[in-house]
Amino acid sequence: MSRVLAICFASLIAATPLATRAAVYQCTVNGTVHFSDIPCAGDAKPMDLRVYTPPAEAVAQASKQTEAIEKDLAASQQQRQLATLRAEAEAKTLKMNNEITRYNEQLTGTTASQADGAGERRSAAEIQAMTRRHQSEMEALNKQISTLQQKK
Repeated sequence: MSRVLAICFASLIAATPLATRAAVYQCTVNGTVHFSDIPCAGDAKPMDLRVYTPPAEAVAQASKQTEAIEKDLAASQQQRQLATLRAEAEAKTLKMNNEITRYNEQLTGTTASQADGAGERRSAAEIQAMTRRHQSEMEALNKQISTLQQKK
């Protein structure tokens, strides 16, 4: 078993330099320049490629910059979401207030034939239903807002 492992390891080490010396050839076929890893014509010229490998410090600095940019992006996305949710909550509150005002105006404008109270009970029930709906919507929005704020 160790003999097989040693042979595999030796062949891996021997093949590594070949992989790093892969050639790129430039050929001209019918007036068009082509690049390939194998010679494509008799006039193929091997190209000398110089690959820049940055120092470890530069890579670490670039990684830190990328991480900072990603954090800033996430924070700005959260801020936009919070602003959107707050605007939605304000709009819903304004709509609720307008609906209550409209129902109150209808209540005060009831005719003498509605003086038996049936109109008031119906309007009061509508207002209660609307208020419950508004409260549940506001609770959901406030929960989303507090969840986003906790992520900061």
